[in-house]
Amino acid sequence: MKKFYFAIALLVGLNVSMAQTKSSGIITLNSLMTLKIDKNATTSIVTVTLTGPSDKWFGIGFNAISMSNGTDCLYYSTSLVDSGITGNGAPTTDVTNEWTVISNNLVSGTTRSLVVTRNFVGGAGDYTFGYNDNSLNMIWAYGSSSSLAYHSGRGSAALGFTLGVEDFTSLNNISIAPNPSNGIFNITKNNQMTISKVSVFDINGKVLKVIDSELSLEAIQINLSDFSKGVYFLEISNDIDKVVRKIIIE
Repeated sequence: MKKFYFAIALLVGLNVSMAQTKSSGIITLNSLMTLKIDKNATTSIVTVTLTGPSDKWFGIGFNAISMSNGTDCLYYSTSLVDSGITGNGAPTTDVTNEWTVISNNLVSGTTRSLVVTRNFVGGAGDYTFGYNDNSLNMIWAYGSSSSLAYHSGRGSAALGFTLGVEDFTSLNNISIAPNPSNGIFNITKNNQMTISKVSVFDINGKVLKVIDSELSLEAIQINLSDFSKGVYFLEISNDIDKVVRKIIIE
């Protein structure tokens, strides 16, 4: 990312009076599932909050009104799967899972609650989210057990997006630039946020570095210039919040 993009991100991050998030709000898809999608213009990150039955597989498809060939999907059976519909509605797992799981919790033992994020622009075959798009058609389905098989229920829903009330203390509002970079990354936040720890993971989930000092500035420099080229993940956390972002060293 070029330097002027970082400058713009910094200025936007300091302008805390302007809302930067559009949200669908919580949508009830059926008696077992709910969905909420938030789009953050500052970070170009979409956050999906999806609930479904803890004893069944369940999933959603983006930008579709039926289970048509080529639909970008996301489903959970025993783990989260980034996929696409091929043939007669059969999902095929994507080569790369572009979604990052922020939380995966059981609610009262009967409902699973997932919070996942990815960049507006995903990989091959993934739906591209547009911040200025104020509507999105979705499909949903669930099965009779946790093993992926023919659905027991399915349907569609139309989502509308409106400007949300920005929580400026949320770590979702940070920006990281430049990304990709040569190993020097700048985490930009506003002065209402606190960051207590930054952990660096490789693509296998191994912790490579933990930074827990000098994190109070609005612009925090993370120096990974001694790392090999490739994809890594930053887990940025404080006492009440946590966010994971993908970074690339070129």
